[in-house]
Amino acid sequence: MLAALTAALVAVLTLASCGGVGADGGGSHEEGPPRDTTPAVLEVSQPGTAVVADDKAVLDYSNASDGYICVMSNLPDVKVKVLVEVAGAQYQYTINDPGSYITIPLSQNSGSYSVGVWENLTGDSYAAVFSQNIDVALSDEFKPFLYPNQFVDFAAGDEATKLSQQLADGSVTDVDALNKIYDWVSENISYDTAKATTVASGYLPDNTETIDNLKGICFDYAVLTASMLRAQRVPAKLVIGYAGTAYHAWMEVYCEDTGTVLGYTFNGDEWERMDPTFDAATGGLNDLTAVIGDGNNYQPMFYY
Repeated sequence: MLAALTAALVAVLTLASCGGVGADGGGSHEEGPPRDTTPAVLEVSQPGTAVVADDKAVLDYSNASDGYICVMSNLPDVKVKVLVEVAGAQYQYTINDPGSYITIPLSQNSGSYSVGVWENLTGDSYAAVFSQNIDVALSDEFKPFLYPNQFVDFAAGDEATKLSQQLADGSVTDVDALNKIYDWVSENISYDTAKATTVASGYLPDNTETIDNLKGICFDYAVLTASMLRAQRVPAKLVIGYAGTAYHAWMEVYCEDTGTVLGYTFNGDEWERMDPTFDAATGGLNDLTAVIGDGNNYQPMFYY
């Protein structure tokens, strides 16, 4: 996303072929009846059973055990931010559409979350509206990474969800579906160098725009891939942090099934780091050690 990442991608793009590795190259073998590829988009709601509210904003944490909370601003023409503090990390969200809820994932497992809502006074000055401590006991550790949220934004019937079904058609296992989705992204989405140098702070990806334009930055790659996987019931984390010195976005994916996709191995027990931006840049064919090292160069900061 920053200049260092752009330079690294330009370097590998000059060396890489334009194509990616096909489904057969992922090492997954399709034998048996096809899996159900009908998209399953979990629907967020605000039932109002656990709420903090005043005339400025509403926090509904009724579904905290399912891995998300919802916040709405009632202040037109006033920037409102939500700060979520957990496990030493502070997540920041901006409400851009007063009168509508945003969905915030509880992405650091069960534990204590502090949620604060702040209104902009002037410039960079904010005042607290209210805060709430929430003790979260997740009913399922994977649920925060199956629901849509403000960052990984997808919905039933949208372009990303429909494409997930088209791509996964004929898959037997989750790894087969992942292979086809990941392969399509790595073959068809090009890195947008111009966008990387001009993108504004607070930018949020639009999956439909990425699919229509067939290009994007690391944030776009990771969000689109995660959205399609979640629509196919495959838990996928959006991760933001550093790859070396470059601020970057990538993914972690969990599959109960075993198999490989490009160089990634799924053992049915652990999350696997995947980087669709770099895999698209090289078509899965080139050694990226010089760019990302042996994996220790990845420094995750935030999960969505």
